[in-house]
Amino acid sequence: DETCPKCGQHKLQIKFGKAGRFIACAGYPECDYTRNVNETAEQAAERMERDAQAQAELAGRSCPKCGGQLVFKNSRTGSKFIGCANYPKCKHVEPLEKPKDTGVSCPQCGKGHLVERKSRFGTTFYSCDTYPDCKYAVNHQPLNEPCPQCGWKITLRKVTKRWGVERVCPQKECGWKEQLEAPAPKEGKGGE
Repeated sequence: DETCPKCGQHKLQIKFGKAGRFIACAGYPECDYTRNVNETAEQAAERMERDAQAQAELAGRSCPKCGGQLVFKNSRTGSKFIGCANYPKCKHVEPLEKPKDTGVSCPQCGKGHLVERKSRFGTTFYSCDTYPDCKYAVNHQPLNEPCPQCGWKITLRKVTKRWGVERVCPQKECGWKEQLEAPAPKEGKGGE
């Protein structure tokens, strides 16, 4: 029974999309007002205002590949990123937040640094910031300490429940590892 706050003419409806249920104006496509089901009209207005301010900040920037306008986009997983408005002709994308630099030089190309990134599944990994030129990536935190056995330029800080915190060589054929911290003691099974 709520009237659309954007056009003021039509009622709001619950609709179904590929990401689930959402609230939208019945006057679509003339009015494109939408909001999340669990969001109030005030919260939606604040979110839209923040998005408009962020879009205004992008207004002065152009795509480094084709010169087109950069805009905010949503991924399939619901996360936001910056992309070229000329998609699919231009596939330039940028993350909203720049990846955190670890300060460790890439051992493969020697040109870039390893940066912390998130996979589409939410797991953390570390890869060269010159990607796609260099595709070096590791799953554990890189350390700027060479392997004492094979001499590889970096080692990794690996944390597991079974072995605790270890410093390991990323080269599989080397297999060197050193325990830094013992694993946490296992809790006893009830009744004791």
